[in-house]
Amino acid sequence: MNNEDTRKGNQFEPILGFEWTWPFKMFLLMPFDKIAFFTGNQYGKTAGFAVNYVFRIMGWHPIPRKNVLYFECPKLVEEEKAASKADDDALITHPWVRRRLPDKSMLNIHREGEYCDSAFYPSMFPRRFSRSVRPKDNRCTFCGEKLRVHKRKTRIFRFASEVLPGDKESTEGMDGQSTEVRNAVYPEFKKWLPGFLIKKDITARRTAMTVFDPNTGQVFGDIEYPGADIVVEFVAYHQTVQSGAGVQRLSVWADESCPMNFYEEQMPRLVAEDGDFLNSLTPAERIGWEYDELFERAQIYIRTKVICEFLKTEEKKDVKPIEWTDSVHEIAVIQAATDDNPTLSKKAIVKKYFYDDPDTVATRRYGIFRQSTGRIFNDFSWKTHVIDLYDYFPDGVDRFDLPWIHARSADFHERNPWAIIWITLSPKDEAFVYREWNPNPAKWVNYTIAEEVGHRSGMQRYIMNLIDPLARKIQTNTGISVIEDLNRAFYQLKKDGVCQGGYWEPFDTKGTKGRDEIKKRLKNSMRVGKPFCNEIVEDGRRFLLPTIWFSRQCPEVARSIKHWRYEDWATARVIVAKDKKETPMQKFSHFCTALEGVFKDNRFRSRHEREFHGKHNRAPRYFQAVR
Repeated sequence: MNNEDTRKGNQFEPILGFEWTWPFKMFLLMPFDKIAFFTGNQYGKTAGFAVNYVFRIMGWHPIPRKNVLYFECPKLVEEEKAASKADDDALITHPWVRRRLPDKSMLNIHREGEYCDSAFYPSMFPRRFSRSVRPKDNRCTFCGEKLRVHKRKTRIFRFASEVLPGDKESTEGMDGQSTEVRNAVYPEFKKWLPGFLIKKDITARRTAMTVFDPNTGQVFGDIEYPGADIVVEFVAYHQTVQSGAGVQRLSVWADESCPMNFYEEQMPRLVAEDGDFLNSLTPAERIGWEYDELFERAQIYIRTKVICEFLKTEEKKDVKPIEWTDSVHEIAVIQAATDDNPTLSKKAIVKKYFYDDPDTVATRRYGIFRQSTGRIFNDFSWKTHVIDLYDYFPDGVDRFDLPWIHARSADFHERNPWAIIWITLSPKDEAFVYREWNPNPAKWVNYTIAEEVGHRSGMQRYIMNLIDPLARKIQTNTGISVIEDLNRAFYQLKKDGVCQGGYWEPFDTKGTKGRDEIKKRLKNSMRVGKPFCNEIVEDGRRFLLPTIWFSRQCPEVARSIKHWRYEDWATARVIVAKDKKETPMQKFSHFCTALEGVFKDNRFRSRHEREFHGKHNRAPRYFQAVR
């Protein structure tokens, strides 16, 4: 080796000396679209994410598609295209390469027909999956087809944080530490990336780093890889959403808490290469959307031994290091504590995290969510309150007549989509939201909306038909109100035998009676766990707990209940010294408003309550059937 080769080789010392932890190894295994690292302070999540991106640039990542360079079987690509058009994964014949996790479950890593390789692998660097490495003959190990280099549509990684990194001089401190503590991403990435790969560093005018592809010009058997530069762009959350739009990205890394609109804007940017979204976060008391969108929707939870012991001792939750859910979302959540950082002293950790407030210890040391700030319906849980109605009503929930009470409610808008719900109440005071519809008034006129509602309602009789009072406004084109339009339409639909008709009237918009009733029912549903189990005995007396349940066929209603929040003075994680606002946000309010209108009406109350407390205390036949 000449002096230049020696200099370059020495720059690999940091990345080769990185200490692998169990959470980091599991992180590399995850093939999911979204991966969230929720950890205590100083665990090392930023370092782990930065090292992950260096692996992807070098071609060392064990999941081929996550590397800038990977090899693919053309037949596998054609199968995936056909399966995507037909929405049938069975058309893909190439089997999965699978990995056994510590809980003995099998994880699908990638398809056979995808392979990774690099110009070199360090001798101490393990090849995590032998079946992931490119075959020497460049033939697919399943079908024998000649491999090719995957042609990337984008070679840009996006790193986002609270502030932009400064220029190179302002971010160089002692021991490579950043003087700008609010942007740890830039200095951490530079710490692990060999310096000779930086072709052009960031400047005050251009916050993007150009990185030389280390595999450029390499020949892999009979396949030559021409390569091209890789771009790592740095963005800040305070920039406008459109400033971060534009071309596609290969991956997005959001450090700490980012605004919801920033997160939503990143998803379209990842479509071309089916890229992934990574989030590294230490939860705080004023956490927002991450809990709802990532933590609660995860398909797999990975927890260290320290986290499991803490949850068992402090939260009384018996959790496992690997926990699978029935979620259909490709989201992985990894939880680790400050104690899991092998470079930190346990004695120092105990001293520094000796807080009187247990919530502070839970969030700062263990990365545990303690509250979801601003949510109006805090007790809502997707796992508990959203059910498959066909498990309880094989013939359909709207097949029951009296003593069940059925109601329809609509939040009316002149331009925005309406929010219409169908809800029923059992004799034992259990409410079921079983149907929803979101018609856009730009595409539907009043009569066609009424006609569609009638068809969806069938011959079921509805004791209440409620709509927002704004529907009483006279329309300039017809000279009558929307309510009058609907009532005329439903009268005609009844005469035509389409449905049972219905008289629409405005619901009450004053007070919080309906909202309080929903909160009470949500809390009771959490207490009983599932429908038809709301009879309790206290002090020798039997009671019925009012509950509420949402059908899986009503995802927008459930999503609105989950995400509806009060407006807050706080932005990002900076708490402004002002009181919280008491005004609910308009976003996600529409279905909630329609539901509140139902519970404000005194007619929506269960029947046969008197019989239940008297002689008729035996459950009806259809209750016994579903138990």
